[in-house]
Amino acid sequence: MEIFNRNAFINLSKKKGNPFVSIYSPTSRQSSEGYKKDQIHFKNQLQEVTIKLEKDHNIENKEIKNLLSPAFELLDDQTFWQNNSDMLACFISSEGMEVIKVPIDLENGQNFIGEKPLLLPMIPELSDDGHYYILLLNLDKNLLYEATRNTVQEIILDREEVAVSFTTEEKEDENQKQLQGQGGSGNAGAMYHGHDGGSDEVKKVTILNYFHRMTNMLEPKLNNNPLPLVLAGVDYLIPIFKEATKYNHLLDGHVSGAYGEKDMMTLHQKSWEVVAPFFEKERIKRKEAFNQKAADGLAISNDNLKIIKAALTGGIDTLLVNMNHKHLFGTYDPETHQINVSEKQENTGHCLIDEAAARTVEYKGKVYMVEEENMPEEAQVAAILRYPL
Repeated sequence: MEIFNRNAFINLSKKKGNPFVSIYSPTSRQSSEGYKKDQIHFKNQLQEVTIKLEKDHNIENKEIKNLLSPAFELLDDQTFWQNNSDMLACFISSEGMEVIKVPIDLENGQNFIGEKPLLLPMIPELSDDGHYYILLLNLDKNLLYEATRNTVQEIILDREEVAVSFTTEEKEDENQKQLQGQGGSGNAGAMYHGHDGGSDEVKKVTILNYFHRMTNMLEPKLNNNPLPLVLAGVDYLIPIFKEATKYNHLLDGHVSGAYGEKDMMTLHQKSWEVVAPFFEKERIKRKEAFNQKAADGLAISNDNLKIIKAALTGGIDTLLVNMNHKHLFGTYDPETHQINVSEKQENTGHCLIDEAAARTVEYKGKVYMVEEENMPEEAQVAAILRYPL
């Protein structure tokens, strides 16, 4: 899988359609039933959407079939269903269909029909609240994973874009210098860095230089969607990598041991033991920060419309959304800065809470999905502001 980043989220948030269908469906990494359960989940969502389009949106059957045909065709793509993550996000409009596979734990499927995609279920993919990277340092092949408490998945690194193997580089370097030696440059041409029988210090410098090259290639990718990073690997590699890296979200502590490609689940378990205390401290700090900001008039938890208006105009630093929130339908007039709320969805109207989250991300704020008992005053939404309103 590839990293789903903020830019992809923002670009998706700006798409429109009439109608625009969003479907979220749970999927499996492994299945003893040929992934039939995943296909059934997705098919049930499509059937629900079909009924809604016909009854609630008065769209003719022929138009519905044309709109949803790419999704129904996906049901027959067995290769697609055998290579999934934990959640499938599917977005459909007259412009076509986009599917995204992400490691987000989803118990039940859901769908939404509006004028733009519903993106709140994608927020955990961008949030550092329990969401992190694992980087396995292995000189034969470095491996990168994206993980949460309940999920883990490898992020495939393109060898053309990231130097993933120290061993491969050394072999290629040795072969090249042997060829140069055969070309008349003498026996010294067969000598290559780190393998001249020299000291451990020489090899350490060689590995350090490699990590400098590797991190220069890898870190721009991580910074597209910066999350906490926990290292794994044999102990002597950890301090060398830390000397080379400039990544600002590297965690203290690491998973110690010699691991390979078959050890993903073990790495996931041991990495969570490292990161769980960090995330708990961050949640406590976030709660304390909210209370302090509230005392200073820079946090709100009891005025949904004020929070939404602040989000739509770039005034929110951190938006907290109740996991059990209900859709709040309405429209926003940017000229008058007025919000008109509807008791129910009208035409293809959108959820204002979802729109507030999308705009907060666009304005480089943070958004967290929070369990109801951890929300200030058990509110639907709460926010830390960038400036007094």
